[in-house]
Amino acid sequence: NIIITGANSGLGLALVKALNIDNNILAFVNQDKSNIIDIDGGEINIINWDFRDIDSNKINKNKIIKFKPNIIINSAASFGSEKEKFSEIDIKQFNSVFNINVLSALSIIQNSLIGNDLEQIVNISSEMGSINLNKHGGYYYYRTSKTLLNSITKNLSIDLKHKNIIVYCIHPGSIKTKLNSGGLISPEVSAQKIINLCAENNFKFSGKFLDINKNVLEW
Repeated sequence: NIIITGANSGLGLALVKALNIDNNILAFVNQDKSNIIDIDGGEINIINWDFRDIDSNKINKNKIIKFKPNIIINSAASFGSEKEKFSEIDIKQFNSVFNINVLSALSIIQNSLIGNDLEQIVNISSEMGSINLNKHGGYYYYRTSKTLLNSITKNLSIDLKHKNIIVYCIHPGSIKTKLNSGGLISPEVSAQKIINLCAENNFKFSGKFLDINKNVLEW
């Protein structure tokens, strides 16, 4: 049983298509679910949830608990406004991006932990969230949200070690999506490499920030 967020486009959609053959999927989409309703394979349970509104998760809590997820792949993301200069930061939009990129994932993880079936938590991050690799500045909404996601992931890996739950971040590469039209690889290639990492079920990954080729990145 696998939870996938951001499932209606890009990497999330590619993950659903690749994993749906042999797994049960609980797919979180923002509004448009037309891309996934006709996918062949196993059963796909679709939940419409606007991640900008975290409070709406109260409605979905029981669905998550009943699903009994074994793996969570949090891939929903928003880049935020193209206006990324410090002087142009909008606090309301900052909150919106943080809800989508960080707090929605945290909420889903909290509800998934109510059961005892969870084995892996995979948070799709970005090398832009690395503090040590930041040489160019800018992109406050996206960078800082991914940095916070990385920090939460590291913390969770420590707190959930006694439950034998593997928790790690993955930089999915420069994917050609609506967030990144100049991407270098397809969502399908990245998705398959992420699936390969999950299939290893390797506790050595826990608490790490990896790329899709298993290289450890700096926080």
